[in-house]
Amino acid sequence: MEVTEVADGIWFAHTEFVNWIVLVEGDRVALVDCGYPGQAALVEESVRRAGATMEQVEALVVTHNHVDHTGSMPALAARGVRVLAGAEELPMLRGERVESATTADVLVRAWRPRVLRWALGIARLGASGHPRVDEVEAVVPGQPLDIARSPVPVHLPGHTSGHQALYFPQQRAVATGDALVTGHSLSRVGGPQTIDAFFHHDTARLRATLPELALLDADLVLPGHGPVAHVPIAQAVGEALSH
Repeated sequence: MEVTEVADGIWFAHTEFVNWIVLVEGDRVALVDCGYPGQAALVEESVRRAGATMEQVEALVVTHNHVDHTGSMPALAARGVRVLAGAEELPMLRGERVESATTADVLVRAWRPRVLRWALGIARLGASGHPRVDEVEAVVPGQPLDIARSPVPVHLPGHTSGHQALYFPQQRAVATGDALVTGHSLSRVGGPQTIDAFFHHDTARLRATLPELALLDADLVLPGHGPVAHVPIAQAVGEALSH
């Protein structure tokens, strides 16, 4: 795991299979996503590397409800950490509905070497689970959150119905979740892209809403998968949609 302060108070935790973000502002600490269930120790380590403690974590903002982004969510909620997400994502986070790739989706593609290696790797991290919580707060798109670094939610449906990006105006950065990534275990290329279509709930909707990211004043892209990209977000969106 690599943990790097990519902008003032924004720490990017990059692992082989997924990323998350630690936000620090004074004594206030928040997380954007929290890895697979089997990465709980790494999440805690990333908070320590950011110079904070788990006791200071007051909020978890979920970009979307997939197991690789919500693994530590139940444990965090049990400690009193607020869980925030897009309104359309709340039923999934409460376990009332599922919008994710199935085991069958993976099995029919397992003949591909990249798929098999990835599937075996994430299985060890608890990929078959569906973490859930009962109490989730809905965020309002365009309204800064009352958490460390005050990110602004951007509704980006398609990957899931309530998928959201998080915009940091002062740092000119945007956390893009899985709407736009810069790499993935199943991808043969690097750089801004969308991940394999079978991961998306509605690919057409994703591609239709992704251009909204291009309107942001940002040149630091913090994806859910792949490395940080220092590139204008409009350029990144153009590259992603060209694939």
